[in-house]
Formats: sequence, C-alpha cells, structure tokens
Amino acid sequence: MAKNLRTFIAIKIEPEPELLDFIEECKEVFEGEAIKWVEEDNLHLTLKFLGDTTEDKVDRIKNILKETCLKFTGFSFHINGTGYYKTRGYPNVLYVGISDFMQMQTIAVELNVRLFDLGFEKETKVFKPHLTLGRIKYLKDKKRFYEFIDKYKNKSIQKVLVSKIIFYQSILKSQGPEYIPLHITQLNIQR
Repeated sequence: MAKNLRTFIAIKIEPEPELLDFIEECKEVFEGEAIKWVEEDNLHLTLKFLGDTTEDKVDRIKNILKETCLKFTGFSFHINGTGYYKTRGYPNVLYVGISDFMQMQTIAVELNVRLFDLGFEKETKVFKPHLTLGRIKYLKDKKRFYEFIDKYKNKSIQKVLVSKIIFYQSILKSQGPEYIPLHITQLNIQR
C-alpha cells in the first residue's frame, strides 16, 4: 500500500534585512503573548495546498509543475502591510500582505485546474496570498495587537524576486513543521 505524504506547492521567501527586522519588532512588541512564530527557514507563500498525496502521484505532480512553469517567466511582488485572520471573532494568525501578485495568481489558478485532474480538491476561494508570521494561541493584550496592526497596515517591507517554484513535503513535528523540497522547478528564463 502506498504511503501518503502531506504536500504543497509554494514560493520560498528569502527574508532580507527589512523583513527580518520587522519580524524581530513583532516578537519584541508581542513578547509574553502566546504566539508560535514561523521559523525563518519556513517562510513561504502557498500556491496550492495538496494535503494527503500518494507516492504514485508525486512524479505526475512534478511534471505538471514543470509544464506550468515553462509558460511563465520570473516575476516580482511586494510584501507589505500587516493583517490577521480570526476564528470565531478571535485573531489566530498574524500575517503580512502581498501586492503586485497577478502573475502569481495566474500560476496558482493554472495549478489548481491542472491538479484537479489528478484528484486534488479545487480551491473555490479567490487566491489572496499572505505570508504567515505567527499563529496566535492567546492574546493577553488585544488592544496592543489591534494598534500594531493599524500602525503597520500599509508598511512596505520587502520586494521579492521569484525564479522558481517548489513542491514540498510537510512533516508535522512537535517542535514545528519540517518542509522538505521534493522538486524545485525554475520559471522560464525571459528572453
């Protein structure tokens, strides 16, 4: 019987000093709060979460990724502005937003359609990329949190150049997830 892998397709974020400084500032402002910060090496933008993936589909996913990436050239986008997601009215994710993501959105939509043919669920929500900085378990000082979000909602943080897309395996561990690249695909070189 084939073993299932937990997988996703993403763009790895290489944090530059501006982003690293901003993350450090977040950690200082929210010191003592119950927030699980994303490890620097794990920063990424998910294009398509696949979830349970049988080993026999791995090569077909790699081929779909290669074929899709051949259609697109490298591109850039901007990381800017703070935000949060909530569950039952309570903040549970702190993130920074993404702007200028049209090409990223086009790639995500194409992958969504192509991977549906392999039996993966089609995403029905509009693609709205974000970079998760931390997962919030509990906030003692909600007022400070909302003031911070408001203060930095328009902050420009980092420009990101994208030349490759990565197919990852995610292994959940007690100390945090481990992301293992299964395949790295270069975007087409602009001529």
